[in-house]
Amino acid sequence: MIIRHATVCDVDAIAAVHVASWDAAKEGLDLPTRRTIEVRRERWAAYLAAGEGTLQVADVAWILGFIAYGPSRDADRRGEAEIYTLYVAPEAWGKGVGSALMEGVSRDTTVSLWVAERNVRAQAFYARHGFTPDGSREGGLHLPVVRLTRDGR
Repeated sequence: MIIRHATVCDVDAIAAVHVASWDAAKEGLDLPTRRTIEVRRERWAAYLAAGEGTLQVADVAWILGFIAYGPSRDADRRGEAEIYTLYVAPEAWGKGVGSALMEGVSRDTTVSLWVAERNVRAQAFYARHGFTPDGSREGGLHLPVVRLTRDGR
């Protein structure tokens, strides 16, 4: 498996992984269904064009997952990093793809991320990578999210 920077040629595959992973993760979690491949394709093409962060993919002749990260967007976390999103194709869950993607995020800086409060699987994954809740919570009734952080060394 190769972890590499995404290109515009990867947008269709990234969108497909995003939607498949969201759909699989939301089962039993009562999460909103508002992700379509077309909307995700447009979003990731715009993200790449803007060049505001890093987008990497796990590639084994097809895209197994992706991670987007960059400077924190939270006012109280300026100067730190943020993982904007991390998705792995459901058929690759538990096979080290997410962990491989996490390797690109520096351990030397403090990193935060937001995760659905009811997504215990994702929270357990991030806990294995040193993330802990910092007490911040956002969102309404439909998708409350909590912030997790990992201090830099």
